[in-house]
Amino acid sequence: MKRQKSKKPDSRRATCPRWDRWHIRIPNSEDQQKVLDLYRRSGAASKSDFVRARLLGESFKVIVETPLAAPYLERLSKIVALTNKIGILYNEAVKVLNAYHSIATAQRMLDKLETYSQALIRLQQQAAQLTELFERRQN
Repeated sequence: MKRQKSKKPDSRRATCPRWDRWHIRIPNSEDQQKVLDLYRRSGAASKSDFVRARLLGESFKVIVETPLAAPYLERLSKIVALTNKIGILYNEAVKVLNAYHSIATAQRMLDKLETYSQALIRLQQQAAQLTELFERRQN
């Protein structure tokens, strides 16, 4: 028996019109490797996002890791993590300050806020000095 063709479109065509689907081929294996390498270094969520950004001229990042930058990036990451922790403590102190209205509690919270502010300023200075030192070494 022969199978009869259904006049109904397949489910893909029903949800995705023909003009909306794009398929490309990269027959040269060297070109394929270049595209895959760029995709991996780009940090894009999917290959589709990467290709779309390239076709539409959107900006994208390429992550290049060098052994000279590893210590710099490690220290900078620690500074950023400390900044986030202090920021959370700062926000909690502000919430407590707004919730309680006793003079003693307000004074303690203001002292904590001052300490957190000084710590944030020190971390920002460390990050700036670290970046300047790294840029000098690069040039």
